[in-house]
Amino acid sequence: MPFTKTADLNIFYERHGEGDGPPVLFIRGTGADGTRWMPQVEAYRSEVPCVIFDNRGAGRTDTTPSPYSVEQMAADTIALMDSLEIPAAHISGSSLGGAIGLELAIHAPERVLTLQLHSSWLATDGFSAYSLGLLKKILLAGGTEFYYEATLPLLFSPSFMMDNFDGLMQILAHMQANPASEEGLLGQIEANLTHDLRAEAAAVAVPTLITVGDLDYILPVSCSNDLHDAIAGSELVVFPGCGHLVTMESPTEFNRVTLDWLRPRL
Repeated sequence: MPFTKTADLNIFYERHGEGDGPPVLFIRGTGADGTRWMPQVEAYRSEVPCVIFDNRGAGRTDTTPSPYSVEQMAADTIALMDSLEIPAAHISGSSLGGAIGLELAIHAPERVLTLQLHSSWLATDGFSAYSLGLLKKILLAGGTEFYYEATLPLLFSPSFMMDNFDGLMQILAHMQANPASEEGLLGQIEANLTHDLRAEAAAVAVPTLITVGDLDYILPVSCSNDLHDAIAGSELVVFPGCGHLVTMESPTEFNRVTLDWLRPRL
Protein backbone atom coordinates (compact mmCIF):
# COMPACT_ATOMS: atom_id res chain seq x y z
CA MET A 1 0.00 0.00 0.00
CA PRO A 2 1.33 3.48 -0.81
CA PHE A 3 2.54 5.40 2.21
CA THR A 4 4.91 8.31 2.49
CA LYS A 5 6.89 9.08 5.62
CA THR A 6 7.05 12.60 7.05
CA ALA A 7 8.76 13.82 10.18
CA ASP A 8 6.20 12.34 12.56
CA LEU A 9 3.75 10.13 10.67
CA ASN A 10 3.09 7.81 7.75
CA ILE A 11 0.56 9.27 5.30
CA PHE A 12 -1.56 6.91 3.21
CA TYR A 13 -2.31 8.13 -0.32
CA GLU A 14 -3.54 6.94 -3.72
CA ARG A 15 -2.85 8.27 -7.21
CA HIS A 16 -5.42 7.90 -9.97
CA GLY A 17 -5.69 8.92 -13.60
CA GLU A 18 -3.38 9.39 -16.53
CA GLY A 19 -1.10 12.17 -17.68
CA ASP A 20 1.86 13.96 -16.22
CA GLY A 21 0.33 17.40 -15.67
CA PRO A 22 -0.37 18.90 -12.26
CA PRO A 23 -2.91 16.79 -10.35
CA VAL A 24 -6.00 17.65 -8.40
CA LEU A 25 -5.16 17.08 -4.74
CA PHE A 26 -8.35 16.29 -2.83
CA ILE A 27 -8.39 17.06 0.92
CA ARG A 28 -11.15 15.51 3.00
CA GLY A 29 -12.94 16.82 6.09
CA THR A 30 -13.31 15.86 9.73
CA GLY A 31 -13.01 12.15 10.43
CA ALA A 32 -13.12 11.20 6.75
CA ASP A 33 -10.67 9.03 4.86
CA GLY A 34 -9.65 9.85 1.29
CA THR A 35 -11.85 7.19 -0.32
CA ARG A 36 -14.89 9.43 0.20
CA TRP A 37 -13.55 11.33 -2.82
CA MET A 38 -13.95 8.35 -5.15
CA PRO A 39 -17.17 9.67 -6.78
CA GLN A 40 -15.11 12.69 -7.82
CA VAL A 41 -12.01 10.71 -8.77
CA GLU A 42 -14.05 8.53 -11.13
CA ALA A 43 -15.35 11.65 -12.90
CA TYR A 44 -12.06 13.55 -12.95
CA ARG A 45 -9.47 10.86 -13.66
CA SER A 46 -9.90 10.75 -17.44
CA GLU A 47 -9.09 14.47 -17.67
CA VAL A 48 -6.59 15.15 -14.90
CA PRO A 49 -4.44 13.10 -12.50
CA CYS A 50 -5.91 12.82 -9.02
CA VAL A 51 -4.38 12.33 -5.58
CA ILE A 52 -6.38 11.39 -2.50
CA PHE A 53 -4.98 10.78 0.97
CA ASP A 54 -5.92 10.26 4.59
CA ASN A 55 -5.33 13.21 6.88
CA ARG A 56 -3.50 12.91 10.18
CA GLY A 57 -5.64 10.82 12.52
CA ALA A 58 -7.96 9.38 9.84
CA GLY A 59 -8.09 6.21 7.78
CA ARG A 60 -4.74 4.51 7.37
CA THR A 61 -2.58 7.53 8.16
CA ASP A 62 -0.99 7.55 11.60
CA THR A 63 -2.69 9.09 14.59
CA THR A 64 -0.62 11.46 16.69
CA PRO A 65 -1.67 12.99 20.03
CA SER A 66 -4.35 15.67 19.82
CA PRO A 67 -4.98 18.55 19.43
CA TYR A 68 -4.18 19.24 15.78
CA SER A 69 -4.27 22.55 13.94
CA VAL A 70 -5.14 23.58 10.40
CA GLU A 71 -1.57 24.85 10.02
CA GLN A 72 -0.18 21.46 11.08
CA MET A 73 -2.42 19.59 8.66
CA ALA A 74 -1.49 21.97 5.84
CA ALA A 75 2.16 21.19 6.59
CA ASP A 76 1.30 17.48 6.28
CA THR A 77 -0.18 18.18 2.85
CA ILE A 78 2.94 20.00 1.71
CA ALA A 79 5.09 17.14 3.00
CA LEU A 80 3.01 14.72 0.93
CA MET A 81 3.38 16.91 -2.16
CA ASP A 82 7.15 17.08 -1.62
CA SER A 83 7.38 13.32 -1.26
CA LEU A 84 5.38 12.77 -4.46
CA GLU A 85 7.39 15.46 -6.28
CA ILE A 86 4.33 17.63 -6.92
CA PRO A 87 5.52 21.24 -7.16
CA ALA A 88 1.98 22.61 -7.38
CA ALA A 89 -1.54 21.20 -7.59
CA HIS A 90 -5.17 22.07 -8.06
CA ILE A 91 -6.46 21.96 -4.49
CA SER A 92 -10.00 20.77 -3.73
CA GLY A 93 -10.98 20.67 -0.06
CA SER A 94 -14.21 19.76 1.70
CA SER A 95 -15.10 21.24 5.10
CA LEU A 96 -11.90 20.92 7.21
CA GLY A 97 -10.16 20.08 3.93
CA GLY A 98 -11.26 23.48 2.64
CA ALA A 99 -9.75 25.17 5.68
CA ILE A 100 -6.49 23.32 4.96
CA GLY A 101 -6.67 24.38 1.30
CA LEU A 102 -7.23 28.00 2.29
CA GLU A 103 -4.22 27.83 4.59
CA LEU A 104 -2.12 26.52 1.69
CA ALA A 105 -3.31 29.24 -0.69
CA ILE A 106 -2.38 31.93 1.84
CA HIS A 107 0.92 30.63 3.20
CA ALA A 108 2.21 28.45 0.34
CA PRO A 109 0.67 30.11 -2.73
CA GLU A 110 3.34 28.73 -5.04
CA ARG A 111 1.96 25.23 -4.38
CA VAL A 112 -1.66 26.07 -5.33
CA LEU A 113 -2.75 26.45 -8.97
CA THR A 114 -6.50 26.67 -8.31
CA LEU A 115 -8.53 26.41 -5.14
CA GLN A 116 -11.90 24.78 -4.53
CA LEU A 117 -13.53 25.28 -1.12
CA HIS A 118 -16.55 23.03 -0.59
CA SER A 119 -18.86 23.35 2.43
CA SER A 120 -16.14 25.23 4.26
CA TRP A 121 -15.69 28.38 6.32
CA LEU A 122 -13.44 31.31 7.10
CA ALA A 123 -13.22 31.31 10.90
CA THR A 124 -14.78 29.49 13.84
CA ASP A 125 -17.01 31.99 15.59
CA GLY A 126 -20.65 32.28 16.66
CA PHE A 127 -22.79 29.56 15.12
CA SER A 128 -19.84 27.69 13.56
CA ALA A 129 -18.27 27.46 17.04
CA TYR A 130 -21.58 26.03 18.31
CA SER A 131 -22.06 23.52 15.47
CA LEU A 132 -18.45 22.33 15.40
CA GLY A 133 -18.40 22.21 19.18
CA LEU A 134 -21.46 19.95 18.99
CA LEU A 135 -19.37 17.44 17.01
CA LYS A 136 -16.94 17.29 19.92
CA LYS A 137 -19.77 16.73 22.40
CA ILE A 138 -21.17 13.88 20.27
CA LEU A 139 -17.75 12.21 20.09
CA LEU A 140 -17.06 12.52 23.82
CA ALA A 141 -20.54 11.29 24.69
CA GLY A 142 -20.60 8.20 22.52
CA GLY A 143 -17.26 7.41 20.91
CA THR A 144 -16.41 7.09 17.23
CA GLU A 145 -19.00 4.52 16.09
CA PHE A 146 -21.81 6.57 17.64
CA TYR A 147 -20.29 9.75 16.24
CA TYR A 148 -20.58 8.59 12.63
CA GLU A 149 -24.20 7.50 13.17
CA ALA A 150 -25.33 10.52 15.18
CA THR A 151 -23.88 13.10 12.77
CA LEU A 152 -25.71 11.83 9.67
CA PRO A 153 -28.66 14.25 10.12
CA LEU A 154 -26.14 17.10 10.22
CA LEU A 155 -24.41 15.98 7.02
CA PHE A 156 -27.28 15.19 4.65
CA SER A 157 -30.58 16.81 3.70
CA PRO A 158 -33.83 15.31 5.05
CA SER A 159 -35.04 14.41 1.56
CA PHE A 160 -31.82 12.55 0.76
CA MET A 161 -32.05 10.56 3.99
CA MET A 162 -35.70 9.69 3.40
CA ASP A 163 -35.50 8.97 -0.33
CA ASN A 164 -32.14 7.17 -0.32
CA PHE A 165 -32.18 5.35 3.01
CA ASP A 166 -30.45 2.21 1.72
CA GLY A 167 -27.74 4.36 0.17
CA LEU A 168 -27.45 6.32 3.39
CA MET A 169 -26.88 3.10 5.33
CA GLN A 170 -24.20 2.10 2.83
CA ILE A 171 -22.49 5.46 3.38
CA LEU A 172 -22.68 4.94 7.15
CA ALA A 173 -21.21 1.45 6.82
CA HIS A 174 -18.36 2.86 4.75
CA MET A 175 -17.71 5.59 7.34
CA GLN A 176 -17.65 3.09 10.19
CA ALA A 177 -15.42 0.69 8.23
CA ASN A 178 -12.89 3.44 7.47
CA PRO A 179 -12.95 5.52 10.64
CA ALA A 180 -10.69 7.95 12.32
CA SER A 181 -9.43 6.86 15.70
CA GLU A 182 -11.08 8.61 18.64
CA GLU A 183 -7.84 10.46 19.34
CA GLY A 184 -7.46 11.44 15.70
CA LEU A 185 -11.07 12.55 15.39
CA LEU A 186 -10.75 14.66 18.53
CA GLY A 187 -7.54 16.18 17.16
CA GLN A 188 -9.24 17.12 13.89
CA ILE A 189 -12.22 18.64 15.70
CA GLU A 190 -9.82 20.77 17.73
CA ALA A 191 -8.31 21.97 14.44
CA ASN A 192 -11.81 23.03 13.41
CA LEU A 193 -12.37 24.90 16.65
CA THR A 194 -9.20 26.98 16.35
CA HIS A 195 -9.52 27.81 12.63
CA ASP A 196 -9.41 31.54 11.87
CA LEU A 197 -8.11 33.04 8.63
CA ARG A 198 -10.24 36.20 8.60
CA ALA A 199 -7.24 38.50 8.70
CA GLU A 200 -5.42 36.77 5.84
CA ALA A 201 -7.97 35.43 3.34
CA ALA A 202 -7.78 38.55 1.18
CA ALA A 203 -4.27 37.43 0.22
CA VAL A 204 -5.62 34.52 -1.86
CA ALA A 205 -4.73 35.28 -5.47
CA VAL A 206 -5.50 32.01 -7.30
CA PRO A 207 -8.74 31.19 -9.12
CA THR A 208 -11.16 30.07 -6.41
CA LEU A 209 -14.47 28.21 -6.56
CA ILE A 210 -16.65 28.07 -3.44
CA THR A 211 -19.58 25.64 -3.21
CA VAL A 212 -22.12 24.81 -0.54
CA GLY A 213 -25.46 23.07 -0.14
CA ASP A 214 -28.31 25.37 0.79
CA LEU A 215 -29.34 22.93 3.55
CA ASP A 216 -25.90 22.70 5.14
CA TYR A 217 -26.62 22.64 8.88
CA ILE A 218 -23.01 22.53 10.10
CA LEU A 219 -21.51 25.33 8.01
CA PRO A 220 -24.47 27.18 6.44
CA VAL A 221 -24.47 29.23 3.26
CA SER A 222 -23.50 32.32 5.24
CA CYS A 223 -20.11 30.69 5.93
CA SER A 224 -19.48 30.34 2.20
CA ASN A 225 -20.71 33.90 1.67
CA ASP A 226 -18.01 35.02 4.11
CA LEU A 227 -15.38 33.19 2.05
CA HIS A 228 -16.75 34.65 -1.17
CA ASP A 229 -16.66 38.18 0.25
CA ALA A 230 -13.11 37.73 1.54
CA ILE A 231 -11.54 36.25 -1.63
CA ALA A 232 -11.54 38.69 -4.52
CA GLY A 233 -12.69 37.21 -7.81
CA SER A 234 -13.96 33.99 -6.26
CA GLU A 235 -17.03 32.25 -7.65
CA LEU A 236 -19.83 30.89 -5.46
CA VAL A 237 -22.21 28.05 -6.35
CA VAL A 238 -25.06 27.02 -4.05
CA PHE A 239 -26.51 23.54 -4.60
CA PRO A 240 -30.27 23.57 -3.91
CA GLY A 241 -31.69 20.91 -1.63
CA CYS A 242 -28.30 19.59 -0.50
CA GLY A 243 -26.69 19.26 2.90
CA HIS A 244 -23.08 19.43 4.06
CA LEU A 245 -21.75 16.49 2.04
CA VAL A 246 -22.76 17.60 -1.45
CA THR A 247 -19.90 15.50 -2.82
CA MET A 248 -21.73 12.36 -1.69
CA GLU A 249 -25.36 13.51 -1.79
CA SER A 250 -25.35 14.89 -5.33
CA PRO A 251 -22.10 13.70 -6.93
CA THR A 252 -23.24 13.93 -10.55
CA GLU A 253 -24.19 17.59 -10.32
CA PHE A 254 -21.25 18.41 -8.08
CA ASN A 255 -18.83 16.81 -10.54
CA ARG A 256 -20.40 18.58 -13.51
CA VAL A 257 -20.15 22.01 -11.86
CA THR A 258 -16.64 21.60 -10.52
CA LEU A 259 -15.19 20.02 -13.65
CA ASP A 260 -16.78 22.68 -15.87
CA TRP A 261 -15.09 25.29 -13.67
CA LEU A 262 -11.73 23.51 -13.54
CA ARG A 263 -11.42 22.38 -17.15
CA PRO A 264 -10.36 25.71 -18.71
CA ARG A 265 -7.83 26.18 -15.88
CA LEU A 266 -5.97 22.90 -16.39
